[in-house]
Amino acid sequence: MFTRSRIRAFLAAAACSIACIGVSAAFAQAERDLDVQVQIVGEEVQSTSSLFVRASQQRVWDVITDYERAPEFTRDLQVSKIVSRSGNTLRVFQKNQIRFGPFTVPVETLRDVKLSAPVKVEARLVRGSMRKYDSTTELVPVAGGTRIVVRSQAVLNPLLAGFATEAVVKRETEDRFRQIYTEIMRREHVAAARQQ
Repeated sequence: MFTRSRIRAFLAAAACSIACIGVSAAFAQAERDLDVQVQIVGEEVQSTSSLFVRASQQRVWDVITDYERAPEFTRDLQVSKIVSRSGNTLRVFQKNQIRFGPFTVPVETLRDVKLSAPVKVEARLVRGSMRKYDSTTELVPVAGGTRIVVRSQAVLNPLLAGFATEAVVKRETEDRFRQIYTEIMRREHVAAARQQ
């Protein structure tokens, strides 16, 4: 017999199934729209990554510059703090764990981050677990959304360099992009629900 509580449970399960299908479709779309190229030249790790997101440039900007809340949606980011601000430049401290197969290595960075809202973020390592890290993130409006393009150059310390292969760096970068994509889409859905 169908009681009111069983009907509610069935409807809740159906809603969860539909949401899971939507999330799976979103992940599948992200996989098709994600391109990560990594090359190790001497000691330098060079990376160019591109991801198309069906979200506004402003929404993407809000996520990628949300340094204080980044540990909430980035799995291995343990600490992220803005330690100072001067005009459009932030000094950001972050403590990560980088995964190399079964191993995790702690990485701390203090970076100067120059914001050119909502188009570009330029970051330069001040000090930390790497010998060099420079990156430029550009948000390019395109039909139906925004393309995120990240170019970076890093020189790792000897401990990290011993684990870093092009395949490992590519996998870590793809994983980080998936987490950012998930947060962007989560915020898109929350904003859409509030408008209804």
